[in-house]
This record gives sequence, C-alpha cells and structure tokens, in this order.
Amino acid sequence: MRVAILANGETVSNYMNRLSHLPRNYDQVWGLNQQATWQGIDIDRCFVMDDLKLRMPFYAGYDLCEFLKTYPKRIITSTAYPEWPTSEAFPIVEIAKYFGLPLGIAMYSTVDYMIALAIFEGATSIDLFGVDMVEEDGPYEMRAATAQWIGAAHARGVLVRSFVGSWFQFFTNPGQALERGLYGYVKRPRIEDLVDPDYYKEWIELRESYGGFDESS
Repeated sequence: MRVAILANGETVSNYMNRLSHLPRNYDQVWGLNQQATWQGIDIDRCFVMDDLKLRMPFYAGYDLCEFLKTYPKRIITSTAYPEWPTSEAFPIVEIAKYFGLPLGIAMYSTVDYMIALAIFEGATSIDLFGVDMVEEDGPYEMRAATAQWIGAAHARGVLVRSFVGSWFQFFTNPGQALERGLYGYVKRPRIEDLVDPDYYKEWIELRESYGGFDESS
C-alpha cells in the first residue's frame, strides 16, 4: 500500500504540481486539518487530532469545525463525536500495543499519528509532502518525534521519502542518506554496493512514473 501524507510545509507543492498533470499514484492520500477544504485535491482521510469540541474551534476557528460536520470523507481524530458523522477515533491503544510503547509516547504532531497508522495498516511506502519542519525556532521535540516515527517505518522495511526542502530529506532521500550519512568511513562506499536493490528499484520506478523528479523543487 502506497501512502501519501500531506502537511503544510512548502514541499507540499510537489504533490500539488504533479497532481495537475499526472495521475494519482497512491492507494491512500492523507491530509490534515484545513486540507479538507482545499480545492483540487482528493484526500481519503483528514486527520484532525485536536479535539473537535474542546480544542479545534479555538485553534482553527468555528468555520472549519462546522464544515467538517458535513464532510463526506473519513475524519481521524482523538475523540469521535456524533455531530461529526464521519469522525473516527484514532486507535491509540492498538497503536501503543503494536509498537510496544507506553501509551502515546512521542506523539508530538499530527504527522506522527499519520505515520504510525500507516505503518500499522501495512503501508509499503510513505511519501511525505509538506512535512518539512525547517523553521529554526520550531519545537525541537516535534522534529525529533517525527524522525523517530520515520525510523520506526524504516525498521519495518517501509520505504519513506521526502523532498528537497524538507529537513527529513537527509535520511529519507537515498542519494542524500547514502552519500552523506556514512559517518566513520575513511572512504565512503559506493551507493550501488550498499543499497537494497528493491529499495532502489522502487525509487527509480516512482521517479519514472512521475516523469522524473525536479531536484531543484
């Protein structure tokens, strides 16, 4: 199962730009919060982890909360309420048991919940669009937690990719990670000698299906 996770960083433009002239290449596309209202994208689930009654109105305004009451797609949230008929409670207990973690550990942003659920549901690849976290004054715990969940995916053989402009490209982009991430070697081995052939093959296939990635974007 190929999953695209959309957040609000600048690299989400990679998804929006390709969507305008290429067919959708994912089994599931997940967005968050206001992305339920975005024109021109078709997301399968909208993640709204702030409580729809107790927090979201004050965080994002009442208009979004009212809009979501008639939203036809699945809303994944912390607590499901009948006023939001398509809302579903995030399976936090099941997730904690699956990963063998104390309840809710290292869940510092909505993206963390999204990655964890994608792994839990059997994703084979996860592409991160707009998951950037490059702000110098941004909360360090959010960046560290998302890195942990990317690592949890990697540990289970799940291919995770991000795009130029994301802080996470340095260990999700095969070129960056294998060229620059081999600390301790006097002479860096060649990527071709180290990379999992299936991992590399799927990356090339994705590039070709998109008509090639513009590395400057």
